[in-house]
Amino acid sequence: MTLPKDFELYTRNLMGEKLYEAFNQGLSEEAPTSIRINPFKVDADNIILGNGNELVPWCKYGYYLSGRPPFTFDPMLHSGAYYVQEASSMFIDHVVRQTFGSEPMNVLDLCAAPGGKSTCAMSALPEGSMLFSNEPIRPRAMVLAENITKFGKDNMVVTNNYPADYKKAKMVFDAIIADVPCSGEGMFRKDEGAIAEWSTDNVEKCRNLQREIVSDIWSCLKPGGIMVYSTCTFNAHEDEENAEWIAKELGADFIEVETAEEWNITPALCGNLPAYRFIPGISKGEGLFMTILRKHGDTGKADSQRDLLKAAEKRLKIIANGIKAPEIKGKQIIPDHSEAMSIMRDKAKYPTVDIDYAQAIAYLRHEAITLDAAAPRGIVLLTYKDVPLGFAKNLGNRANNLYPQEWRIKSTHIPADFSDIISWQR
Repeated sequence: MTLPKDFELYTRNLMGEKLYEAFNQGLSEEAPTSIRINPFKVDADNIILGNGNELVPWCKYGYYLSGRPPFTFDPMLHSGAYYVQEASSMFIDHVVRQTFGSEPMNVLDLCAAPGGKSTCAMSALPEGSMLFSNEPIRPRAMVLAENITKFGKDNMVVTNNYPADYKKAKMVFDAIIADVPCSGEGMFRKDEGAIAEWSTDNVEKCRNLQREIVSDIWSCLKPGGIMVYSTCTFNAHEDEENAEWIAKELGADFIEVETAEEWNITPALCGNLPAYRFIPGISKGEGLFMTILRKHGDTGKADSQRDLLKAAEKRLKIIANGIKAPEIKGKQIIPDHSEAMSIMRDKAKYPTVDIDYAQAIAYLRHEAITLDAAAPRGIVLLTYKDVPLGFAKNLGNRANNLYPQEWRIKSTHIPADFSDIISWQR
């Protein structure tokens, strides 16, 4: 891997020789593969992994795998039973549990696509919390909506807006997660395109954009509220310098969280602030910077969930919010896929039919399938190992596929010998 000269010189000076050499060696090593179990859909306390079982130590439901299995062909992935997520970014689980308290909170994940931090945070938030998951870029917002829908938890709202839109809507949250767009240095190992796009000019543009984003959203954080600021880059301009700028210019104090020495998290490389750096070759994950700030002021009050939803419906572009209304086709009522995915669905409303692996893959490809002759006619909820996959209309001789066309598996390949990636005692 050939790194840009300007990046190499700057980063070596920032990290120091010993840390930089470990980092440089880490870039040549294979990135670890990790997943996070969805505790709302499966028995996360009794999970069995078919490909390694090393815990991600800073995330309650995170696991490292010993290799990279063919995730696309695992029905459990499409059911939302687990999510493939880079381990460093799971640190949000630890931060939420350490700093957000035990009472329900209303949280905004500002730059949320593809959804890993939102779903990870929601797994750690106190019951009764609400999370707005936002992405300004439309195609990325649609991917976000898909992943939030599959996650299936109630009280999660997906919006497609810019920070300034939230500011105009005058919505106030208990906490804001700002995983801001960055120069992407932490992705060098996984994406060589990130190397080609890197430049000192881009670093400066990103630093300025990050300040603009945080400034735009600051009024949406209540006094005494928490902001989690993070990037997937290494330079101090976007990391420590911007974090200190937020504290000084906008008014905030830093919050420290407890970590274990064996996690190999690197502290701030400049300045005087508690920060958490994940560096390839040092910690087991990709590049990440995270710090936590508490906004100055007496503890204020966030908007109620009802008021947040009312403001969002009036001023924002909501693209997903729980179970969508069914489609009416003549005398037929066709349930939306979000109902199949939701943990809040009426479990007595539709009969369930458990299908095998070959049927599940055919269903996920949006192909017509044939169910057992004893299966009920009409709308049925198809499950795989008792976890819902989606709806079908069983006609007897065949079952019409109601899986979302845009989410289908496009590959015609089937692994010759597929092994379960996750399972549990049923």
